[in-house]
Amino acid sequence: MSDPEASIIILTRNGESTLRECLEHVYAQNYTNFEVIVIDSVSTDRTLEIVSAFPVKLFNINVKDFGHGKTRNFGARLAKGKYLIYLTQDAIPLNDKWLENLIRNFKDKDVAGVYSRNIPRPDCDPFEARYISTGWGPTREVKSIRDYKNYKKLVFFSNTSSCLRKDVWDKFPFDDSLVQTEDQAWSKEVLEAGYKIVYDPDSIVIHSHNNSLEVLFKKYFDAGTAHMKIFKNRNNVYLPLIPFFVVAVIFLDLRFMLGHAYKPIEIVKWVPEAFVRHFVEAIGFWLGLHFDRLPLSLKRKFTASGRY
Repeated sequence: MSDPEASIIILTRNGESTLRECLEHVYAQNYTNFEVIVIDSVSTDRTLEIVSAFPVKLFNINVKDFGHGKTRNFGARLAKGKYLIYLTQDAIPLNDKWLENLIRNFKDKDVAGVYSRNIPRPDCDPFEARYISTGWGPTREVKSIRDYKNYKKLVFFSNTSSCLRKDVWDKFPFDDSLVQTEDQAWSKEVLEAGYKIVYDPDSIVIHSHNNSLEVLFKKYFDAGTAHMKIFKNRNNVYLPLIPFFVVAVIFLDLRFMLGHAYKPIEIVKWVPEAFVRHFVEAIGFWLGLHFDRLPLSLKRKFTASGRY
């Protein structure tokens, strides 16, 4: 029996609320020449029971061995396909063309990776909805180091739903040391090596989060840490300017809500929540940018998935 052309790699931990729907939509694809590899980090809910109902290849790791780049590299080494598809356990392919619309882009031999459009869930909060709508728009993009203006936008890439050419991954694996944003570090590296990155909005997943303030703080702390390691700068984020940043982002939220038919009561309710939320995010990101100046005890307390 010949090897599959594509390997879909899903990392799981306590994903019972979305995993069954995710796998059902994966196995409903028009394109069927694939294997599914699930790597689980000691789930304590019904995740493994759900996985057992599908013809996946299951591998188990300890929580302490998990890393966003490290575990994705492990999945790539297990994969038999020439295309590596990364899909998070809470990302749901919108239709049966999600996978074929990723893979079709590799007709261009210079393309190293492709990522999908995200659309938010119906219960998504306004900030997350605005962030997703802005970051994952309706227009296809082919990115090349030769014609960029905004470097951070150029290297943006998302392993929420992505596809990599495995022979390129062989040369440029993910950075095991990064606490997160391994996808953008990889994109930066392959672009600088002369490859192209494609954003294909016809490959769509439903994906968003409604995180607690604690989770948001830790997520943005890790994002700041990763930014510092990847870009080697503090992103011009200064502590005295954070209140101004918070107000500016709230205005963006309001403009988005007014333009998307939110009810007045929803807008009024969101404003005080937004002040707290965006302040927590900004402080978390600022601290992450300065992780190298923090004591080890604080880094361990602030991180969501880092290993210090």
